[in-house]
Amino acid sequence: MNYQRLDAALSSALAERRLVADEPHFEVSVRTLAPPDEEQQRELQELGVQGVTGRERIFSARLGLHALEELSEKPWVRLVSLARVLKPLE
Repeated sequence: MNYQRLDAALSSALAERRLVADEPHFEVSVRTLAPPDEEQQRELQELGVQGVTGRERIFSARLGLHALEELSEKPWVRLVSLARVLKPLE
């Protein structure tokens, strides 16, 4: 796993959840260096990333450890970050 491509919150969550027996899944944002070409789009979709197009550079996904490890090793992935829980304004 290339931890340089993971944000601090995701790295911390990975360390905490590796101790769980079931494979954890994480809500993440995947940022690419440039809009993905056809091959990169296919790879993202195979790993479970949703809404992949050739025009965007940021994608949302719910990924397991194996997919996160693969994504972190792709040279065209800039950053994988843990999604933040938004609270309603009062």
